[in-house]
Amino acid sequence: MKIQHKLLWLALGLWLALLGAASQAQAQVEKFDGRPAFAKGVETSYYVWRDGDKWSVRWTTTGKLRHFTGHVTAEGGELKSLKRIDVEEERRVLYPGRAPHVAIGPRGRVYRSGGRAPVVVTKEQDQIEKDGKHRIVFNAKTDDDIDGFDFKVDENVTALRFVLEIDGQMRPRLIETGQRNLKPEQAPLVVSIR
Repeated sequence: MKIQHKLLWLALGLWLALLGAASQAQAQVEKFDGRPAFAKGVETSYYVWRDGDKWSVRWTTTGKLRHFTGHVTAEGGELKSLKRIDVEEERRVLYPGRAPHVAIGPRGRVYRSGGRAPVVVTKEQDQIEKDGKHRIVFNAKTDDDIDGFDFKVDENVTALRFVLEIDGQMRPRLIETGQRNLKPEQAPLVVSIR
């Protein structure tokens, strides 16, 4: 009878562990639901979220030119519909320029001085592309702007692995996920989908 009790408790413990792992994986993917709050040029960081079946990765920095590199890898399935953010739609001009100082002289003539042209960063040097069916790689330099991409996954994907580097280093404290702006404990960031 003691052996049966031990086996029963062992089976119950195993079942609870599996149930806990399944709910933890479900909770993990839920941490990515909804767009995080962020603003252009406010902080150097990555932002990762899921909106329905679309996943999004964005990065921004605080005025200093930073090098953002990394990759996203799908396990068990394929990545679909890679789309770089629309530069015209999402480009942010952080310093939109300053209007020239206008002064009117004694004869009613207008004098202008100072001013500065808007700062607009071109994205031609950056690379964001698929490397096969299971991986997206990116290599971009950004200062005072928002950059990134969107993608979808097929129904066979069980997990996503995000390797996100800033200036050649993984910095998990500079990553925020989902609408609650959660920060992961470690890098690379692995998300169990199923």
